[in-house]
Amino acid sequence: MKTHARWAAAALLLSVGLAGCAKEVVVGGEKHVDARATGDGTPEGGASGSRAAAYDFAPSLAAAVAGRAQGTITFDAKVSLVSSGGVVVPLGSAPVTAMVRIDGGDTVAVASGNVPAARYTAVRVAFTRVQANVTGGLVIGGTSVTGLIDVAITPGDSVVVERAVDLGPPEADVRLLIDLDASAWLSAANPVTRVVAAATFRDAVKVRTY
Repeated sequence: MKTHARWAAAALLLSVGLAGCAKEVVVGGEKHVDARATGDGTPEGGASGSRAAAYDFAPSLAAAVAGRAQGTITFDAKVSLVSSGGVVVPLGSAPVTAMVRIDGGDTVAVASGNVPAARYTAVRVAFTRVQANVTGGLVIGGTSVTGLIDVAITPGDSVVVERAVDLGPPEADVRLLIDLDASAWLSAANPVTRVVAAATFRDAVKVRTY
């Protein structure tokens, strides 16, 4: 009788332990992730991340960033998520090409899809091309600069930006904003070669949820 009681108690403890683990481990579940990008959505550059995200719904807010460098940034990139265990999971099936305004006056879709439910703690973005087309407002060394400016990326290579971002519970949907922070690297371009060092661009890019 005592042996039976001990077995019953052990079974109860095991069931409680498994129930607790179920809160952290999701089998067969999915998490939906939407990633967007903006040319410059940081407070020091002007618009905050939340305001940059709002431009899609209220374009007139773009007037708030008047007076900054103008033009567009075109880039090719691949977005991936990194789990707490270090597993890299691509978001979407292929790299994308996108164009955003330099002044942060818009956001554009970059990647969207479902990934296995898990605790993701970082976002990785691999850029294979970044090119700005400046139409005005950029001054380097006292000289106004317009035209094309490239980030120095060797053909066939990439600039990998990885940022620690807590994407919430395993199955919770999430939205990401990739902030290129153009004001932090465009002014570092060589005005003769029209090139920005890859490290300068990499260090400027920010990623956050919104």
